[in-house]
Amino acid sequence: MFGTVRTLWALMVVFGHLFWLSDFGRFAVFGFYILSGYLMTYVMHNSYGYNASGRKRFALNRFLRLFPPYWFACLISIVLLLVFATQMPSGGFSTIALPNNMLSVFGNITMVFAHWIPHSITPRLSPAAWALTVELFFYVAICLGISKTFKRTIIWLSLSLLFIGFSYAANLYWHARYFSIPAGSLPFSIGALIYFIVKLEKVPQGLQCLLTRPALILISMVSISAIVAWLIPQGINPTLVELMFYLNMLVSALLVLSLAMGNSISNKISKGFDKFVGDFSYPVYLLHYQVSMVASVLLLGEVSKFKAAFSLEALLLVCLGLVVVSLFVIKCIDVPVEKIRNAVRQNTSKASPSTKATLS
Repeated sequence: MFGTVRTLWALMVVFGHLFWLSDFGRFAVFGFYILSGYLMTYVMHNSYGYNASGRKRFALNRFLRLFPPYWFACLISIVLLLVFATQMPSGGFSTIALPNNMLSVFGNITMVFAHWIPHSITPRLSPAAWALTVELFFYVAICLGISKTFKRTIIWLSLSLLFIGFSYAANLYWHARYFSIPAGSLPFSIGALIYFIVKLEKVPQGLQCLLTRPALILISMVSISAIVAWLIPQGINPTLVELMFYLNMLVSALLVLSLAMGNSISNKISKGFDKFVGDFSYPVYLLHYQVSMVASVLLLGEVSKFKAAFSLEALLLVCLGLVVVSLFVIKCIDVPVEKIRNAVRQNTSKASPSTKATLS
């Protein structure tokens, strides 16, 4: 059931970036981090192990999953920059522009925007890729064993909380708690902790009833996100916004925990359909700005977001474009690459049991 949730989170990002609920997507990004923390810890323990061979296979599989679609998204951005050169606004379109310095060139090729706040490195041919730098950082940390044991994970979580506390004590701006690499540590460590909570059957008794209803948790998560995003432009207290942000992160963690326990949002959603829906999440995340460029030229005659010109027509055109381009990525990139990834997994499954990590 993770696939459906991933794509829902991706659509929240799309709506927040392109349409009128500007901060809607920020609540989804940390949900992605929590889920990644759980899944990466899970596969390291149960599929790859912590020996050199397992770590290499993990790294190769992550590379094959992330980079081919990402490079395709960057290529599409370059083509659109050339095709729509005369329709581009004078201030540019988000961060999409041809890289103009070595740091940006390096970041756009490697997906590593080398700054403790990756969002500050521009241009980015796929604007939302700053979060992928955070993902890559913690993939490496998990691969190296930061969540190898329950004790290590607790220490990691504690240090993550200390950073949040320090950021407030040092009066750091909100960007340090959202866009930075250290900010990603808390949700990733929570995701890793979820793995151990499920594995060691440490689910709090008082949450058992709630956790059997992931649909209710999902509705709560989306509702909190939408309400707060709607209130932000109206001048809601910034402190309250941050409190609601962390509350929503807790709700997202409960959602991931519920699904990790095997609960289903709906019995009508099969595993196959859930996977099919989930396959859309990554291309939707990577390519929504590029699809918006095309849609805005068709509807408005210029490259633009639809925040000031929101309409049902714009929403439907963007959604249709995302379905088409995502299907192309899935069928023409993901499916061929998946054959290689399956071979990597099969090699992993042949590893001796002694190479697998153990809990302690």
